[in-house]
Amino acid sequence: MKRGDTIDSLFSSLQKAEKIKEERFEDIKYFRLKEDFRKFLRGTVYYNGEVIFGYPRIARIISLEKGIRNVQEPFWMEEKANGYNVRVAKLNNKIVAFTRSGYICPFTTDRLPDLGDFENFFKENSNVVICGEVVGRSTPYSDFCPPYIEDEISFFAFDIFQKNDWRFLEPEERYSLLSKYSIRQVRSWGPFKYNNLSTVKDILKELNKEGVEGVVFKSASGRRTKYALPLINIEDINTSSRLIFELPPEFFIQRIERFIIGSIELGEGIGEEEIDRIGKAFIYGSKETVDQFLKERKVSFKYRLRFRNYERAKLLVETVNKTSKVTKLNILTSEKRGEYWDVEMEKSFIKSTSRLASIFAGNIFYD
Repeated sequence: MKRGDTIDSLFSSLQKAEKIKEERFEDIKYFRLKEDFRKFLRGTVYYNGEVIFGYPRIARIISLEKGIRNVQEPFWMEEKANGYNVRVAKLNNKIVAFTRSGYICPFTTDRLPDLGDFENFFKENSNVVICGEVVGRSTPYSDFCPPYIEDEISFFAFDIFQKNDWRFLEPEERYSLLSKYSIRQVRSWGPFKYNNLSTVKDILKELNKEGVEGVVFKSASGRRTKYALPLINIEDINTSSRLIFELPPEFFIQRIERFIIGSIELGEGIGEEEIDRIGKAFIYGSKETVDQFLKERKVSFKYRLRFRNYERAKLLVETVNKTSKVTKLNILTSEKRGEYWDVEMEKSFIKSTSRLASIFAGNIFYD
């Protein structure tokens, strides 16, 4: 997309269709696309004559052997980190992180100086956007931290595109560019061709043992598809069973499906240990939720986050409560420790609380 009339025309069309909403973050005013509009994805951002496109949804394959042919050869394989997706960009003189839905995340933006050398990168590459995954043991959006991640919070880049353009840099071009800066990238392998499938499988077996979520296959043309490793599906059930009253049944069924098919294709086998883990994953988390409700009359998670700027902790609460109809976030305690504010937060789950309140009130239900 070129600057000038094309961008202005886009912005005008979005305004007329009432598809965009004005948002503010500190001294930044920008516009966020609320839902998909023609070829523009939800989360696309318009700021000061520039467009930062929404990150596209990536199609999933369940069967590796046939599904891998959905990407053109040669292709690269990249680790799919298990966290939350952000797009990092420079708006005037401020570097910020956007969520999938197009909000500036107060927490991630606050911690960017800890996550990589973005200052030097954007001094020399101000016209691009870095897409990456934030993972760690203390984040506001993801309840799971991969076992091989020891840091409180980490960032791993997996894509780069230019503002006003939705074409990604080719994998090798991105690897080369980011290697010049202290910005970590997801692990990658390749290039491969279809006849390298046995090598791909050997790598996937090792990643499965490590507890990695999965991989994304990417071609130079931009085609990509994702693939979940078998064991992560058990961990997903274990982590998510605490939210069994929030999530649709399909969420759990899909993970059992992926676990079975992936285990068979990789030749990993399904023994009594895995079957026992799945059963415990369902029961223990769900029981913990019911026990908490009976004790506290609510369903919630508590966690601690560190902020450089305490005002951004309050902004995070405001943003989450504004954007979510099913959760409510509150600050419980805060304490300044050195350069950081240690903030304890509680995320309450409205649907689970309401469902259990209705059950234990003795209300009747029709199956």
